[in-house]
Parts: sequence; C-alpha cells; structure tokens
Amino acid sequence: MGVLNIEDFESSLLYGGKLTYHLSESFFFEAGVGFAEGGETSFEKLAGDVEVLTDSERDYSYYNINLGYNVLPGEAFLTENYAFNTNFYLIAGAGATEFAGDTRFTLNAGAGYQVLLTDSVSVHFGVRQHFYDIDVLGEEKTSVNTEVSTGLSVFF
Repeated sequence: MGVLNIEDFESSLLYGGKLTYHLSESFFFEAGVGFAEGGETSFEKLAGDVEVLTDSERDYSYYNINLGYNVLPGEAFLTENYAFNTNFYLIAGAGATEFAGDTRFTLNAGAGYQVLLTDSVSVHFGVRQHFYDIDVLGEEKTSVNTEVSTGLSVFF
C-alpha cells in the first residue's frame, strides 16, 4: 500500500502485491502488481467541463519482474539488548503499465529498507520510479511516476 504520483494525473492511493524469491542473502527476484486511479490534469481543472480521459481510461495498473540486491544488510537497535535485522536494497526491472486505454512497456528502479521483525515477518519501506512513453496530452514524452509504498512480508 502506498501512493503513486501519476505524472500529469495527480497522486493516487496505490495497492497491490509482490512475490519475492531469494536467490541468496544478497540477490532476489520479485514479481509485482499494483493498482491506482489517475486524477484530473491541470487542463481539466482549469477548463472546467473538459474530460481528457474517460473514467475507465483513468484506471492504472502495472505488473513487473525485478532483480534486487541487498546493498547494506545490518541491524537496527531498538534498545541496548534488542535489535532487528535490516536490509537496504536496490531494485530494478521491467514490465507493463496499463493506463489511458493502452498498455506500455515500463522500466522501474528504486530502493527500499526492510526490517525483519521475526524470522518469518518483515516490514518494507520503498521508493520506485516507473518510466514509460506516453502521448495522451499531445507530443510523446517519457512519463516518470514515483511510487512510495510500505508493506508486510511473510516468509515460508
């Protein structure tokens, strides 16, 4: 769960899920899916009764496959005698984004921080950028959408 800034279409609540497979203590694969809804453009707000996209075209979804690397494994100390294992990681990958009535090839990259509460439960905090080409508002450009999210992981 988090927030996704959809360039030119406001920020929106983001929800989704991720499955992760750890290849080693350092490397992992991740498959992710996310859902949000694009808001109004500045033009729509200023012009009044103009609609650039229909309601169904504002539905935003993505899926991706990523490779992650734990750059700084370590510990966070709550007290002098109580510590949590942690990982600061970098992640990047590719996938697709469905938005504005089209499916677009998407690259993504970001970083995150993981705190292992127990041997089988952790909390994640992450920031990612999603890059794809779009031409909804005229000339084609590369859209950069920022995702800020948090999540709970269960290991099995």
